[in-house]
Amino acid sequence: MPVYLIKCPDCGHQFKSLVMANTQEPKEWVCSVCKSRLAKPIFQYTSEHPLENSHGAGCPCCGENISK
Repeated sequence: MPVYLIKCPDCGHQFKSLVMANTQEPKEWVCSVCKSRLAKPIFQYTSEHPLENSHGAGCPCCGENISK
């Protein structure tokens, strides 16, 4: 499950988004602040999402501790 850092060119807001395994990346990303449909991924985290492994060190996309 890739986690992307998304940036809106209209308002400058940056946010993270998770794309579930076996699904397609969205054709259009919507800014959660200004609702612009021009937001684009600027970075993709390369490590596994914590829900895909058992390290339990926390979630890079929400910052919460996840334990299995």
